[in-house]
Amino acid sequence: MKVNSANRSFLALTGVALLLGMYVLWGAVGTVLAPMALQRFSHHGIGGLVGSRGAPVPALVFVAVVLLGLAFGLQSIIGQMVASLRLARRLRGLTLPVPSALALTSWEVGLGGRVVLLDAPERFSFAYGLLTPRVAVSRGLLEGISPLELRAVLEHERYHVCNLDPLKALLVRALSATYFLLPALDSLSARYLAGRELAADRQAVAACGHSPLAGALLKAVRGPEWGELDGVASFGGADLLDARVAQLETGAEPRLPALGLARVTLSLAGTSLLTASFLVCVSSFGGSAALSRAIGTGLTATLLSGVTCAAPFAGVGAVAYWVVAQRACRPLAKRAA
Repeated sequence: MKVNSANRSFLALTGVALLLGMYVLWGAVGTVLAPMALQRFSHHGIGGLVGSRGAPVPALVFVAVVLLGLAFGLQSIIGQMVASLRLARRLRGLTLPVPSALALTSWEVGLGGRVVLLDAPERFSFAYGLLTPRVAVSRGLLEGISPLELRAVLEHERYHVCNLDPLKALLVRALSATYFLLPALDSLSARYLAGRELAADRQAVAACGHSPLAGALLKAVRGPEWGELDGVASFGGADLLDARVAQLETGAEPRLPALGLARVTLSLAGTSLLTASFLVCVSSFGGSAALSRAIGTGLTATLLSGVTCAAPFAGVGAVAYWVVAQRACRPLAKRAA
């Protein structure tokens, strides 16, 4: 993973999400509230949970907020997966044989076997696919650009393929939906989605120069209006055109969307609200003394263990990413003689 502004935003988002997830699911729910509730139930029965000392309402509110976030995240993942399957079906119906010139260029840029040609008159290209990313190029784009411009397009898309951007887009959207109480994560998601296009352009410029990329960019401003394209990394599109042109003109990356004071403030408020509701839950079940009786340790030590618990998951995720990324950077087929 290249260290650039896009991937820094991605790492910040996933790091915050992982740490909070371990604190909330493993720490707060798994090792604090569940043992305390079980102990109270074992000693006092159902009356101990619903009586005045049990006070289950704060715990129910806390768990309801956590479950609502998980439901939003799951809904986002399912929606994106369904869109990906619909896109795959659409592409199978539009696929044309890859001409020799396109195949040769794809091999030269490192995309051998990963480029498909679509029978579509619009000028567009995009990277798609989660674990085995590919690049779709339209017939209209292939017929409307020069060989050097085509190479610039494929260099741009190769960045998305090797950077696993379709998979990352699914993750950042799902995490932003899951942590709906933290709108600052939406800003990090926007920074990542903008930064990845600028980074892909810089790779294309380094390989082919400014003019081929500029020519291709101006010829592929508008892509197809397909509802299934939310999860792809598209070459064209008017959303970031001004920023991408500015980068071509100045040679420097434009300022990415700011987090925004309002979003940061709301995120802090959401975190404080979740923390306060959790502490009320602990108090309603008997406080730190009851927790010590339930699990044999105090609240502070239990919460600090969240960092330790998050480390193995982060390590496994990093290794899995490296394996998939290495696979994505290799050709899918042997080069024809």
